[in-house]
Amino acid sequence: MVAIKPDIASEMKRAMSAGQFNQAAKIGARILRLHPKRTDIEIMTAVSELQAGSLANAGRRLKRLFHALPVKDRFFAPVAQNFRQYAYQSNDFAALETAIRKRLGTEPGNGILAYMLADAIFQDELSKSPGVCVAPRLAEAIDALGLIPAQSAQYDDAQLLLARIHFHQEQHAQAFDVLEKFVARYPDNLAVQMMLATSYAAANEASKAVSTCLAIISANPLYSAQPYLIISFMRPKSMPDGAVGYLDAMLDKQDLANAERYKAAFARGRIEEAKGNMKQAFDFYKRGHAANRAERPFDIVHERKELARLRDMAGETPVWDPAVAAEEDGPQAIFVVGMPRSGTTLTERILGAHPDVYAAGEVGDFAKAVIDVVGVGPISEQLAGIDRKAAARIRKQYLDALKAYAPEKRFVTNKTPANFMRIEMIRRVFPDAPIIHTHRHPLATCLSIYTTPFSVPMRYSDDLGELAEYYRGYVALMKASFEADDRGQMYDLSYEDLVSDPEAVARDYLAHCGLDWHPGCLEFYRSDKAAATASMIQVRRPINQD
Repeated sequence: MVAIKPDIASEMKRAMSAGQFNQAAKIGARILRLHPKRTDIEIMTAVSELQAGSLANAGRRLKRLFHALPVKDRFFAPVAQNFRQYAYQSNDFAALETAIRKRLGTEPGNGILAYMLADAIFQDELSKSPGVCVAPRLAEAIDALGLIPAQSAQYDDAQLLLARIHFHQEQHAQAFDVLEKFVARYPDNLAVQMMLATSYAAANEASKAVSTCLAIISANPLYSAQPYLIISFMRPKSMPDGAVGYLDAMLDKQDLANAERYKAAFARGRIEEAKGNMKQAFDFYKRGHAANRAERPFDIVHERKELARLRDMAGETPVWDPAVAAEEDGPQAIFVVGMPRSGTTLTERILGAHPDVYAAGEVGDFAKAVIDVVGVGPISEQLAGIDRKAAARIRKQYLDALKAYAPEKRFVTNKTPANFMRIEMIRRVFPDAPIIHTHRHPLATCLSIYTTPFSVPMRYSDDLGELAEYYRGYVALMKASFEADDRGQMYDLSYEDLVSDPEAVARDYLAHCGLDWHPGCLEFYRSDKAAATASMIQVRRPINQD
């Protein structure tokens, strides 16, 4: 009879199952003193340390294992996965990247390590800027993925990561090319078809987006709510028969992921809104917001305090040295700020139709430059850290980014709405840059925010009371910013005025930016440039007051 060996990790496993991760980590450390070669125990200990918040201990342990284990070892994959998780939790992608580069130095051409390097670079860039930005390091990531041969086991994963990088950078043609080839190889892969449909939608390729969504629905009508959501906003008359029943079936599922519930509810709301059933539509939007709040909690008290801190900091003296401007070349900055759905896209599109202006859209380069120079943290803390030296570095990095977008233009615009929270930051670094603040009737703004399914939902909009409170905080911050605007840097632009008398208003704010009038500015809708915004359908049409 074979004796059954006792499980030396049983006590540790019980502690982990009970959520007692501090205790589990201590047990693991004790076991490892007696059994130092038990890699499985070491991994479990690192996982427990991650869960317990002992990030430094987990990082040291995972880094050691990452360097010690052969790539083909059965434990290498979980070590790499948890090392990546450590980087997420600690925001220390540099440590992960350094470790991967060290391994690649001795194992050049290793597909697993090349993929990991590209992913680490991409995740590091995402941690600094969730939006598109000038990121030369992403070119290295793309090159690393391109070296992985088609016969490699990592090839498919590498191609999908490549598509995500192109999508993030709004390189739509490149994303299409990668994803279309992938779908041709794997026509039954609905997840990749969904990525392709989303890419088409982001580029405003409505026909391709809708046809791909319809193909997904035909293959599996309950696969995802995303195809219905895309159709409901891009071409609602193409909604297939039975869509309501399928979406309701999804919403009835108790185990439906909150992100899917959010999309399904908004698709249903949009369908009812198109029928004129506003009460039913609003009920569905409310259900969607409830799902998002369950997934992504929000602290309105914390946000209100941050807005108040920024309000108190408005009007401080710029720290940038204007003498530096004489040495600068290339395009200068224009900022368009305001609440979402307040007219920032229309305002920028009119500017972008001017021959001297490049409309960059909602780019993250300014926020990224600030993070690179003063670090991550609340905007008020970042602002407090911007002295003359920091301002010069931020300014140079941002102007270099603008030069990369359009070196031949006089101006490059940035229309990230949330930069209204960075107005004081902008004034410290760019006291010479025009800032156009767009606003719209509060009810129109808040209703539009509430009923729009943003790709990254606005957490403050999940509760109508908190949305109103956030809006009041925004209004107070803007009031303080304008009161402190002694140099006339800011321009207050009413969306209602713009659509009522577009030429007069556009002439005025172009003049504020130092631009002569150009008749083509009101024909912005003829441009082929995609607008990565919820307003992408509207900006393809002439100005109207809808």
